[in-house]
Amino acid sequence: MPPGKPRAALALFTLGGCFYRLAERATTDTHVAAARRAFEAGLRLTGRRKDPVLWGSHLHGLGTVLQGLGERARDAGSLRQAVAAARAALAVAREHDPDDVKNASNTLGTTLQTLAEVTADPAPLPEAIACLEDALALKDRTADLVGWAETRNNLGLARRWRGALTGDLSDLDRAREDYAACEGAGLRDAAPFLWARLQWNIADLALARFRLAPDPALLDAARSHLAAARAVFAEGSDHQTARCDALLAEVEAAAQDRRAGG
Repeated sequence: MPPGKPRAALALFTLGGCFYRLAERATTDTHVAAARRAFEAGLRLTGRRKDPVLWGSHLHGLGTVLQGLGERARDAGSLRQAVAAARAALAVAREHDPDDVKNASNTLGTTLQTLAEVTADPAPLPEAIACLEDALALKDRTADLVGWAETRNNLGLARRWRGALTGDLSDLDRAREDYAACEGAGLRDAAPFLWARLQWNIADLALARFRLAPDPALLDAARSHLAAARAVFAEGSDHQTARCDALLAEVEAAAQDRRAGG
């Protein structure tokens, strides 16, 4: 590889990550499209044989971006591409970068979970949960509290979807246990954006449980957690704020249906 290419590939990886962080907070696809271009350009500049670790990092980033695109557009095709990229990145990590296996496993697990969510098909969820359990086992809660909490939160989300799609309340119970463990991790100050995502997930779980076992207290809990999440997202995340408003509309619709049904 010519001398300038490794630096350019590394710079593109950093650029892709920055664009994706912006994309998480924006309502348009401008930043996520820029992140995709950066990771794809980085892949073209490197290769598995020449620099497997950097190549795998770009593949990992591209998989994350494709997951985000697929989730926003409800596009199963993009999500299947994301799963393929995440699988390949995990294979590279296992062979060349064992320290990154936990992160690659987390990404594959969350991508499989999103595919199950978008397609309403629980088939990907056993593998998703297994990947996230593997990732969590490799995380050091003391050394990396935020990384540990993010993985535990993702595990709860995968269990939430398996419980909702299969009608299994025990999975919803385990999801709530995962979220409760994160609630006790002090994320409000350490990682406010992750804390707000957790509040959204708890609200979403309460609504999912209400649909299987109606209890008005669950809707009250959902409203409370959504208000907490929105207060954080309103400071700089239009996309996440819109998600809060959309979920609150679902909560109110569920409450109205219950009143109409007596």
